[in-house]
Amino acid sequence: MGQLIAIVSQKGGVGKTSTAVNLGACISAIKRRVLLVGLDPQCGLDKCFGIEPSQTPIGLLELLRDGVSPAKGIYQVSPRLPRLDIMPTNIRSSAEEALYADLLQRDPQKLNRIIDQVKSQYDFIFLDCPPRLDNPTYSALIACDSYLVPIQCEYASMATVGRVLRSALEVKRLHNTKLGIFGFLVTMADKRAGFTVKVVQEIRGYLREHVFKTIIPRDPRLAEVPSKQQPVIAYELQSPGAKAYIQLAREILSREAGVKSR
Repeated sequence: MGQLIAIVSQKGGVGKTSTAVNLGACISAIKRRVLLVGLDPQCGLDKCFGIEPSQTPIGLLELLRDGVSPAKGIYQVSPRLPRLDIMPTNIRSSAEEALYADLLQRDPQKLNRIIDQVKSQYDFIFLDCPPRLDNPTYSALIACDSYLVPIQCEYASMATVGRVLRSALEVKRLHNTKLGIFGFLVTMADKRAGFTVKVVQEIRGYLREHVFKTIIPRDPRLAEVPSKQQPVIAYELQSPGAKAYIQLAREILSREAGVKSR
């Protein structure tokens, strides 16, 4: 049965959707079944694969609103990535965005029930949350086994980590006792900047063993993902960003193998 992981951050522009897209693709390339679920009403995940609502008549909004089978809202990303699927957000207007938020507020457990029907088909399910602690994010934390927090390699990003932890602890106490920390991922690290080493040391000192060993560098190729409409490993395999996400995928799978062997 698949692991459900919410990718969460209160701050935008830290590499949250980039991590969902590229980590999901790299894990799927190592012969694991992966589902990406778009929860951000801005549909950033959908756009990274060039998915328009006209192409996907059923997405998360329709699953929440109409109660149709979740399997109908899942699509293969590309024939080149046969083990990577997506459940797009599918929000077309501000009215639909308001409806989406209302549906999740009225029934925070509904997302959990939707995902529960398909999780046996996947090894990993990543939920790409909005860059704020709102109804979709809370619903994701209720549904998931654990959460992954990207932290941009700068001092300002550290201030938001405490808020994420407090929100996760509240969800754990009230709704989801199994919720754990999947890991904290340092992103957009610039090796040329003098403060980078110090920031990484502070992050590791604060969050300790929960911080992944892999660090995602600042790489222009990663910023091209939305315009290329595909993961970085599909068009620039030798770039620093692609190599880092491949390394992260291997780190995660190695960690999972170690846990299972105990």
